[in-house]
Amino acid sequence: MNKSEVPFPRGACPIFSFGPEDRSSPLVLFFPDAFGPRPASFDVAEEIAAAGWRVLMLDQFYENIPYELLTPKSLFEEGPERDRVMQMFMSVTMAKIDEDVAAMVALAEAQSDAGVPFAAVGYCMGGRYALSAVTGSARVRFAGAFHASNIAPAGGDSPHQRFAGTRGRIYIGVAGIDPTYDAEEHGRLAQALRDADVDHVIESYHQMGHGWVYPDLAIYDEKGAKKHMARIKEHFAEMIG
Repeated sequence: MNKSEVPFPRGACPIFSFGPEDRSSPLVLFFPDAFGPRPASFDVAEEIAAAGWRVLMLDQFYENIPYELLTPKSLFEEGPERDRVMQMFMSVTMAKIDEDVAAMVALAEAQSDAGVPFAAVGYCMGGRYALSAVTGSARVRFAGAFHASNIAPAGGDSPHQRFAGTRGRIYIGVAGIDPTYDAEEHGRLAQALRDADVDHVIESYHQMGHGWVYPDLAIYDEKGAKKHMARIKEHFAEMIG
């Protein structure tokens, strides 16, 4: 793993890169969950990179740097630490997401030969980033969102309103037990994908809870984590080679 700092719309953003230093290799934009870049997300990125793809991961909370590492405990216990974390979460608007995704795509283009395909993966809040990438750039041929949150809200701006004309495939891996993704949101997402005639898959991970991919979360499920990685590799192989 290499770390650099890149000028982004609201300051210097840490970028973590994994995999071969080869401008001709396909590149994956990696958008972490609500606890940001950390050893658990680095391990997932390393596993993707081990298959031969380059990976770029941003710190979506870069405008708050310096900040203490976010932990699951900080979110689930009342107090000033939870208030700090929630303030960081709530500061991430769709407009900011779009700006940062555009900066990530521009960075990927600067580090790639012409025509090299991109993909995007996102977890929890990162799902909105991944969908913003695939709806905003024809270079992004696949977007995977796992236990994503707020990807088809009833109101406000959202990538699910921009599916028309999307050329890449979209995969949504839904937690079977997820209070942040209800039947109404599922219906809005599925209808928007069908209306836009997007190449897509929505798959439910039976009996798994929101956050099942990462082993530093109590809800972690090893079988589900392996399944999610298998799905990534299958779709990458088909869509970006």
